[in-house]
Amino acid sequence: MDILKLLEILVEFDTVNDPESGKFPDPGVVDFVEGVLNGLGVKTKVLVSHGYRSVVGIIGSGEPRVLLLAHLDVVPFVRNEWRFEPLRLTVEGDLAYGRGALDDKGNVAAVLRALEDLVSIDRGTVMVAFTTDEEVGGENGARVVRDYLLGNGLRPNYVINADGQSMVIINRRRAIFNARVRSKSVKALVSGRRETVRFQLDYKVVPPYHAAYFIGGVDSHPVIALAQYVWLNNAYVVNMRGSFVKSNVTPTWVEADVVVPCGDCPRQEVDVGLTNLVKALLPLTRFVPKVKAQSVYGVTSTPNVYRFVGDYHEFVVNVRAMTDDARAIEEAMADALREDFQGIEVRVEGEGGGGYLYTPRDSRLVKLAGEVLGELGVEARVVEMAGASDARYFSPLGIETIDFGPIGGNEHGPNEYVSLRSLDVTSRFYSLLVRRLLSS
Repeated sequence: MDILKLLEILVEFDTVNDPESGKFPDPGVVDFVEGVLNGLGVKTKVLVSHGYRSVVGIIGSGEPRVLLLAHLDVVPFVRNEWRFEPLRLTVEGDLAYGRGALDDKGNVAAVLRALEDLVSIDRGTVMVAFTTDEEVGGENGARVVRDYLLGNGLRPNYVINADGQSMVIINRRRAIFNARVRSKSVKALVSGRRETVRFQLDYKVVPPYHAAYFIGGVDSHPVIALAQYVWLNNAYVVNMRGSFVKSNVTPTWVEADVVVPCGDCPRQEVDVGLTNLVKALLPLTRFVPKVKAQSVYGVTSTPNVYRFVGDYHEFVVNVRAMTDDARAIEEAMADALREDFQGIEVRVEGEGGGGYLYTPRDSRLVKLAGEVLGELGVEARVVEMAGASDARYFSPLGIETIDFGPIGGNEHGPNEYVSLRSLDVTSRFYSLLVRRLLSS
């Protein structure tokens, strides 16, 4: 099976997943993957939930059971930010560019090729599942797959979630929460000087297009920078706009018309409701909730979406924390506003399973994964990654779970790419690790 050809076909399916803009993954991608599985002799079942399709394949029977999991949907893209056509794979040397090349269609191709070897197993069960809603939480994908397996007596002993990168063993990830923060529009007249201010996403190491990789103190968020400007200048906001894409995608720029007060200036119309909401983003991006486990990334809170709905201005603040308690997040955010921001509403929703990934370093899965990487000539590193994944649907059940993936870059951003050499090694890693897990 040609892994490059597989990736090329997968990238050409438009699987952008953005329900709020009416974009859903092309269901044909599931038909294609199911056809590949059937061609390998794998029995399949297509699951449908609220229009989202997942395909599950089963090889063998009995314990131990190993699940290989990956997703087919991708985040939206801004075409003019790309050097290449996002929905057509472009290869330059060892790098292949295209939306989903790294997250997560490269992994899908690697798993499919690994199955060529795994169809010949003579002990245990190999289960494989490909979903189409990971990028919006997994409720209609990984959760449905999990419940289907549990309901049919197929609880996995191990889950290898092919949704990582850098060829590291990912044993920890934070949970995701989306806080909808809104304030009613209130117009007023103030004396002041009107001007337009613009702020860009600023970074020192790598661009944190994926909100999970935003590191305060290293990266500068354009909306938070606007909030600081409004605070320091006692300015009023008239209106605002920016490159708002999705709750887990960091905007690259924001622009606002503001009025800076001055005594002898003409009176200007401003929006006091929007002004207070922008100011409130400072404490809301620095609040301290109670967590259940430690994270090297701590808690991050980024306002990545702004919209005006009816009479209300609203921000969607993406929160990452090691807890499954949405109520604790909401209470901490409300407490951060209590002193200075009456009238601002906060509603927090846990995205997807609301759980977090945690598998101890001394678990059998993590240890064997390290051994297999060593045999492939790759340094075995066990790390926490900033982004969340569908692993959170299995880890809270006590199932040993890891994430893994090839080397690449610009995940969720323009010119996303994957290393083709690393894809080959990644595929071999999946095959060898599954066989090792089934051998005892």
